[in-house]
Amino acid sequence: MILAILMVLGAGLYRLLPHPMNVAPVAALAFVGGMYFGRRYALWVPLAVLALTDLVLNVRVGYPVFFWPRAIDYGAFVLIGLLGLWARGRRVGAKFGCALATPFLFYLISNFGVWLFGIENYPKTFAGLGQCYVAALPFLRGTMIGDWTFMILFISILKLVRQSAGVRFSWLVAEAHA
Repeated sequence: MILAILMVLGAGLYRLLPHPMNVAPVAALAFVGGMYFGRRYALWVPLAVLALTDLVLNVRVGYPVFFWPRAIDYGAFVLIGLLGLWARGRRVGAKFGCALATPFLFYLISNFGVWLFGIENYPKTFAGLGQCYVAALPFLRGTMIGDWTFMILFISILKLVRQSAGVRFSWLVAEAHA
């Protein structure tokens, strides 16, 4: 239980510290949370980490404390968590495929939000949407590195917890699907 809680707290702290652009643990926490956290905690724990750290980060970058265009990113993380929930009962190949798809899913949804809400000034046309996706390609690299690295880290931690516990996970981590 302690390692699972430390993993969640560490993800939040990491977001607040300087780090490489888009190399962040939130999507990994959402996906791994969906796969391994108890169903009661699978979706809201990663969103709570995101929301609490966003309170600080939004102010730091000059946005209002509650920056409503980020709602689409929250939706993306819920979708990634649901993907993790779906993958938990599947074969390893399906889990691996879902993990590989996670940064691309976030890239597509979040940049659609950038275009839709006018966070950047792209024309509201298919060409403008294409420009937005092309301009965001440099961010995709960091997202892939962060998502996949943190997934490996989080799953490794959870497997170590399971091995050291010998029987089952805690209240936060599902016991049957690890």
